[in-house]
Amino acid sequence: MPIDYKKYPPNWLSEIRPRIMKRANNKCECCGLEHKQIVFAIKLFVRIDKNYKQRTIWFRNLEDAERELMQDKVKEVKVVITIAHLDHDELNHEVKDDRLKAMCQICHLRYDAKEKYRRSLF
Repeated sequence: MPIDYKKYPPNWLSEIRPRIMKRANNKCECCGLEHKQIVFAIKLFVRIDKNYKQRTIWFRNLEDAERELMQDKVKEVKVVITIAHLDHDELNHEVKDDRLKAMCQICHLRYDAKEKYRRSLF
């Protein structure tokens, strides 16, 4: 989903994002992947509780992805580090740095999943 920068503080791109990216050393603070690093994605069905769901799994090298999938459906993905609001409140312009976290797109999506589902119910 595209970012609506109108919701963010005016200094988001010029000050806040660069400060959090520097703190994180341009890496995801959850999984350690680097900004703009190339990873290899496959889709697998994994068991979650009693159900099977399709999940995207990332590998740092192509050989591991191909070995796991045993097919030629590996997708190259460029990692993009985003800044997550840990309280899910992008309208809070007074947010403190300890409530922000640098995350790759897959970690950020997983972190936000329950909140996005909750918001979709209204």
